Amino acid sequence: MELKTIDDLREYLKTWDEHGYHTEDYVFGMELEGVLTDTEGKPLETSELIPELNSMYRNFEFGEEAGAAQLEIRTLPRQYSTEALREMEEYLLDVIESIVDIAEKIHGKEAIFLLIGSNPHPSAFSDNWISKTARAKKMASWRSQFPPIKVGSKKIKAEHVALCIQSVHLHIQGKSPDDVADKFNRLLYTIPEYIAISANSPIMAGEILDYKESRLLLYEQADGGNAGFPRLKRYPISSLMDYGDYLTSFPYVMGATLRDMVKERHEDARIRFEIPFRVENRVYPMQCTIKENMALIEYTIGRLKYAQTWSRQEFPSLKEIEINRIEAIKKSLRGEFIWNGKSIDVKDYLMSGIEKAEKGIKTLGCNPRYLNIIKRRVKKRRTSGDVIRRWYGKSSGSVDEKVASLVNKIWEHTRKNEPIV
Repeated sequence: MELKTIDDLREYLKTWDEHGYHTEDYVFGMELEGVLTDTEGKPLETSELIPELNSMYRNFEFGEEAGAAQLEIRTLPRQYSTEALREMEEYLLDVIESIVDIAEKIHGKEAIFLLIGSNPHPSAFSDNWISKTARAKKMASWRSQFPPIKVGSKKIKAEHVALCIQSVHLHIQGKSPDDVADKFNRLLYTIPEYIAISANSPIMAGEILDYKESRLLLYEQADGGNAGFPRLKRYPISSLMDYGDYLTSFPYVMGATLRDMVKERHEDARIRFEIPFRVENRVYPMQCTIKENMALIEYTIGRLKYAQTWSRQEFPSLKEIEINRIEAIKKSLRGEFIWNGKSIDVKDYLMSGIEKAEKGIKTLGCNPRYLNIIKRRVKKRRTSGDVIRRWYGKSSGSVDEKVASLVNKIWEHTRKNEPIV
C-alpha cells in the first residue's frame, strides 16, 4: 500500500489502529550496489544482465542505478535472525558468481563485480556512463547545473559523482508508526558510528581522497543539498507527521508523491512511507566482501535494538551529531567524538557500541555471528579503506595500471569472501 500525499498520511495515521498492518518488528531488507568492470577496472554496462538475473532468482531483485556500470541487488524483506543473515550471505555469493558469468557471455571478456564505495577508474566519470533510464538522465541533467567538484588534482562534473559511488541501504520495519519514528531518531545519533566502522571510499577517478570517507561529502556537493545529514528543524521527531512535514518542505525534481519525494532525499537516514512503514539507513559505503556487509547489518540491527530497549540517554543535539559525523568522515577510527560536551576516543566509544550491539542481537533471541569483524577493525583502528589506500599508494606504473592492480586485489577478497581487515 502506498500513501501518495501528506493528506493520505495524515488520514491513515488517524485510523492506524484499525489497519493492523504492523504485526512484526525488525523485518529487514537491503540494497547492495556494485560496479561491473573488466580485469583492468574499466566499466562494463549492466543493463543486459538484469532481465536474466531477475529470471534466475526469486529472493532478489536486480535493477539499474545512476551509472550504466552499476548494478543494484535488492533483497526481499525477512524477519531478522542470525540464520537469515547467514543464508543471505550464501545466496549473495552465488549471485556474484552469476553476475560475472552472465557478464562474460554478454561482453566476451573476463568480468569483475567490484564492491567498493567509490569507483577508482577515471573513465567511469563520463556522460557515456550515465544510465539510460529516464530517472538517471533527468537527475544527471538537474545536477549539471552545479559546479565541478575538486577530487585530488582533478575536477569532476557534479552529474558524474552519482555514477561512481556505491552504498549499502538497510531497511528496517517497525511495529507501529511511533516505533518507526523512534527508530529514525535513534538511527540519527548513531550515524557517526556507522561511518567510522565502514569507511571504504579511498580512491576516486585514480585520485587518493583526503578524508577517510569522502564519498559522503562529494555526493552532498553534487546533489544540490538533497544528500547528507537530514536538515531537520526539530529533533527528535515526535511522529511520522513531523517527518512528512519535513519532506514536503523542499522543492523536487521528479517528486510527485511521498514515495518519490523520499527517493530524492538522498540523506543518511530516511523514513519510507510505503506500508508497512520502515526506516532506511543509507550511510554505509559498499564493503569489499559479503561477509563484511553482513557485519554492518548485524551491528546496525543490534545497536538499534539496544538503543530502543535499554538506552536511557537523552537525545544529543543535531549539532553534536553533525560534528561527530564530520569527525568520522575525516578520521574514521582515529578520531574523537564529543558527547554531552565531553571528548571520547572513537575506539573506546565503538568498543562500548559493539557490546551494546551484542546485547541487542541477543535481545532478539540470536547470537552474534559477524560482530567480530567490526571488533577487529576497531581494535586495529583500521578499515578496508585504509588497506586499499595503502595498496594503491604503494603500487607503481600509470594510473590505469595501478587501478587494474587494485581492482584485482579487491576481487580476490570478494571471490574468497575473505575480509580485508
